[in-house]
Amino acid sequence: MEVKRFFATSMQEVLRMVRDELGSEAVILSNTKVDGGMEVVAALDYDEDDYQETGVAQLSQTMSRGGEPSPSQLARMHAEKHMKLQMEMESARKRIENVREKRNKHSIEGGSAHSDTASVLQHNTKNNSDAIEVNELSAMRAEISEIKGLINSQPTQKDVHLNVRPKSMVQQQMEKTLDSLCLSKSIQKRLLSLTESDLDYDAAWTKTSLEIESSISIEQEEIIDRGGVVALVGPTGSGKTMTIGKMAARYVMQYGAESIALVTTDRYRIAAHEQLKVFGRILNVPVHTVDERNSLDTILNQLAHKKMVLIDTAGLMHTDVCWSEQLQELKMSSHKIKNYLVVSSVGQYQVMCANFYNYKVVGLSGAIITKVDEAVSLGEVLSFLIDTHLKAGYFTDGQRVPEDIHLFDPRVILDKAQALLNSSERWVTINSTENDSVHDGLLFHTA
Repeated sequence: MEVKRFFATSMQEVLRMVRDELGSEAVILSNTKVDGGMEVVAALDYDEDDYQETGVAQLSQTMSRGGEPSPSQLARMHAEKHMKLQMEMESARKRIENVREKRNKHSIEGGSAHSDTASVLQHNTKNNSDAIEVNELSAMRAEISEIKGLINSQPTQKDVHLNVRPKSMVQQQMEKTLDSLCLSKSIQKRLLSLTESDLDYDAAWTKTSLEIESSISIEQEEIIDRGGVVALVGPTGSGKTMTIGKMAARYVMQYGAESIALVTTDRYRIAAHEQLKVFGRILNVPVHTVDERNSLDTILNQLAHKKMVLIDTAGLMHTDVCWSEQLQELKMSSHKIKNYLVVSSVGQYQVMCANFYNYKVVGLSGAIITKVDEAVSLGEVLSFLIDTHLKAGYFTDGQRVPEDIHLFDPRVILDKAQALLNSSERWVTINSTENDSVHDGLLFHTA
């Protein structure tokens, strides 16, 4: 961008000067009445879309010192900064040209030497001179690059018109907290947009936490209270079978064992149904296995008199042919099956979302969150529930049956997420210089 200042006795005259020198594409940055006429600052090749936060911060500091300046004053500051930087860059270019002239002069003088001794001395002198000149050229090139960077980082008229201001201290603290909770970037951005700069941190966090809680959908009635046929789906290791056992035990404690039955569709792995049968024997609840002789619908027809039927499915890869076969059974069943996706808290957000889209084809009624006690952060689960809008039914946080299954409460999970964040800050890094018996970089828990 090229910035110049013009002066004339009238506005018409100064605009004519701008048009003659910079052309019709010139942008007027500011105009000011001065003694004897008008002063105009204009720019060529002005890019309004190229702006940086450093420039915005500088304008904000100026505002805080002397009130809020007018758009004309801000544009004038911006133009003067550009002109100063352009002058510095032009000076650097001239110094580079001088160095090149000196190098050419030495080359000519070196070619006119006749004696061998003089040639050697001339050659050595020339090498030393060239080395110095190369260093000078490198330094000057670096200087020009730095000046160009400063020019590109200057605030633009777009910043002035939008009156963009830097984040307040509370907003910066809130941004750090949300990032530490491992919430997704899109959710962080939305929550930060709701944070008012005039709030203190506690008030801002209260408002933000309420927004997080209200963004999560939950089951209004406990799953086992509604009864019906419920299937748990999800990948291997998500905790489906253990959750089935906890739900069955919870049901038996409230309604007895006579009106509930368990079903497993996992006929693909050896002894895959053994754990479920153990739960059945302990609770005195029948367990049925879907196989070549007994289809899912056949078994469900036999269990039509049961108030509650819990179906445990096989955790297969979505690329497996058997995976498609199993989902087809659930989707095409003549019985109304409510499918709940079992989501492990220790998984990555991207993996959770991938499983959601893989199992979405069967029609998901909600989600059950497992292994909360094993997670190092819970922001991923919160983000998953907010983004998918799945209703959360239960969460589990241990191996005890049925004590470690609870109705999903966003406030409880958010409190646990904060507790995990606070506990993670109690880990410190001890360097070997502080303790010779400890290796550099080992983590130790502080009491």
